Amino acid sequence: MRLLVVKPSSLGDIVHTMPAVAELRAAIPRVEITWVVNDSLAALVGLCPGITILPFPRKALGKFSWTAFRRFRKALCAASFDAVLDFQGLLRSGLISWLARSSKRYGFANAREGAPFFYTNKVVLPKELRHAAEKNLFLARTFLKEQGFVVPETPAETPTRIPGEWQAEAEALIQEHHLSGGPLLAVGSSSRWNSKSWSVEYFGEILRGVSAQRPDVRIWLLGAPEECGRAEAVRTASGLEQVANLAGKTSMGALVALLARSRALFTNDSGPMHIAALLGIPCVANFGSTDPTLTGPYGPEGRHEIIHTLCEKSPCFCRECPRGDNALCCAGVSRDAVVSALLKRLS
Repeated sequence: MRLLVVKPSSLGDIVHTMPAVAELRAAIPRVEITWVVNDSLAALVGLCPGITILPFPRKALGKFSWTAFRRFRKALCAASFDAVLDFQGLLRSGLISWLARSSKRYGFANAREGAPFFYTNKVVLPKELRHAAEKNLFLARTFLKEQGFVVPETPAETPTRIPGEWQAEAEALIQEHHLSGGPLLAVGSSSRWNSKSWSVEYFGEILRGVSAQRPDVRIWLLGAPEECGRAEAVRTASGLEQVANLAGKTSMGALVALLARSRALFTNDSGPMHIAALLGIPCVANFGSTDPTLTGPYGPEGRHEIIHTLCEKSPCFCRECPRGDNALCCAGVSRDAVVSALLKRLS
């Protein structure tokens, strides 16, 4: 059987689709899966061995490049798919599902922007399902049941493979920034929403507390190039020599390999948090403006620790703090409890 998985973005959403794809592979003998993903995120899907990647040229299409559209459509139509599963649920993913010309097109009944119009099978989600990964699993399992396949009794493992060149790049950064000799702690102090980025002072306090009890810990700060300034402010606030600011200095591959080498991740709600969870790395994650029951780090009970804000407006789902001060998210949160959670996972 040949399946087309449609999930172009974003980073965390792609990771939340991987358990569902693993379920499909475990249940269907000799299945061939092609995944439509934004070209900028194709390397992430490359973590899953045995998946054919069909890059979606989002930036080029955003500039109305008909050449890019024709090339993508030709590649999409060149294959003959037995079924399409749209895990994105937006207009563009619905259109991609329809363009694939399969007679079976599965998607969420509550998908947005008119996407259900393009589906032949609209899957209604149970109200009790909250987490994005669980919703994706339900879609995959519904497809399996309706097509006569046996759903695995226990969740399928999500296999990952980190290419050698990614590991070599990570090792070079470790040596260059003197990060060997102790347990690695990854730190994500930024997020795409300003409201999800807890204060610089808070991160500095926690890192000092961890280092005081584990002097051998080695800390690296992750982030995009535009987040380098904030990461540097966290490094300065910590006052620690063993903190390396790698924001903007890693490729996607090096980021993944460095997370895999880390003992734990201390982070805001962000894309790298989901990568770490996929790799089995314990996360201590700050949640204020968003809801961890919807998009928290996915994994076995007890592996991750959620640090909840005490703000009464949480979760507000606002990109900017409605009270005008992100420091309010971490106000009153026990620093000792956060440090203890990190120390537990570092050991």
